[in-house]
Amino acid sequence: MRGAPAPERRVALLVAAAAFAVYNANGRVITEGDSIPARYLPFAILRSGSLTLESLGEAPLRHPKNPPFWLLRTPEGRLLSLYPVVTPVLLTPLYVPAAIGLSVTGWRQHALERTAVVMEKLSASLLSAVSVGIVFLLLVRRLPRGRVLVLTTAYALGTSTWPISSQALWQHGAAQLLFAAALVLLDGPPRPVRLAAAGAILGLAVANRPPDVFLAAGLLAFLVLRVRGRSLLALGAAAAAVLPFVAYNVKYFGNVAGGYGVIGLAGSHPFYDHPIGAGLAGLLLSPAKGLFVFSPFLLFLGGWAFPGVRRALAREEQCRLFCLGAGCAGFLLFYARTDWRGGACYGPRFLSDALPFLTLLVAPVVASLSGAGVRVFVVAVALSVFAQGIGALVYPAGRSDEPFYPADLPRLTLSPAVWSPRLCPILVESRAALRLLAKSRS
Repeated sequence: MRGAPAPERRVALLVAAAAFAVYNANGRVITEGDSIPARYLPFAILRSGSLTLESLGEAPLRHPKNPPFWLLRTPEGRLLSLYPVVTPVLLTPLYVPAAIGLSVTGWRQHALERTAVVMEKLSASLLSAVSVGIVFLLLVRRLPRGRVLVLTTAYALGTSTWPISSQALWQHGAAQLLFAAALVLLDGPPRPVRLAAAGAILGLAVANRPPDVFLAAGLLAFLVLRVRGRSLLALGAAAAAVLPFVAYNVKYFGNVAGGYGVIGLAGSHPFYDHPIGAGLAGLLLSPAKGLFVFSPFLLFLGGWAFPGVRRALAREEQCRLFCLGAGCAGFLLFYARTDWRGGACYGPRFLSDALPFLTLLVAPVVASLSGAGVRVFVVAVALSVFAQGIGALVYPAGRSDEPFYPADLPRLTLSPAVWSPRLCPILVESRAALRLLAKSRS
């Protein structure tokens, strides 16, 4: 935020603080357990200096899903996270006060569990809130102030940033923050420090969630086109940031891909054996997980079909947005081949990491709107906020995931229920909210 004028930085901090307050208003963590390794690993790092969890006793293992599939036990007794450890490593400094408090009380298991839940909630909401503040700074350079606030609200509350990234320590919150930070660094003069920092951040993003390599490649491609030979500084910094996590994977898992390599997700796996056309439709339009269903304001990305949108942009900005769009396209095609339901979650979880890019891509279209177009966009943002608010405030009370994973079908078989408008989680969880409201009044 340092490169922005002081008034813009102050407003960005206020926007981030407001987002942080909203994200914590529901007073709960929303997770099925996948985020448990990231919840506990900072404590393990601070207590034992280790990236393994066995020093914390049974606390990381206590969950209704037992044994939890997100943890791996080695023959030597090490307890490892199935998922990359970038997010918990980055968050470890935030955990220092909580770890000091636990050390005073003797690391009691129940106290550790309660404290870990609180820290997960605060950490996840902080990651997302800071990304909101950075997105505000990106938009304020491109849009009038009123439209900046509307589009920032759309990103903060009208996307899965609210019910997913800000609610638990999935990898998505850190991914969104890392990409937003890289975008704002490359929005200014291409000084060596900025290039190196942006490259390191993009390397961390890939180590944090390997499929994000498509998004990182899009931004690095823009960098190569913009500064040519000097982009080697960013590429070198990206490689340097990835290497420690590759070394961790090789040491503990015996392969470069880490836990994903152990369970087969780094190669040929049934997870990737789905038709790409149906996957694209599912990710974008299905009632179960469609991006445009849960965040209809992103339908305005279609405005790029109008030549006037492109003509209004400087050549460098056109190049930037073309590269970002290409990265998003590769990212989308990758996930279209997968089981795109994303497990037990509300909305299109897999596409969360691309949200800073998608928000920046829709900004020129928003800038071109006038009259009725502006009003329609505001309505689309309001619908998006409603849809995502149902997820943050109600899900999973309506148990909307259950039809998508019926007991009579193999886990990786896509249920026909994902195409049923009647089973759209927005509607299912809204009905649950009405029932809860009626019950509370009776």
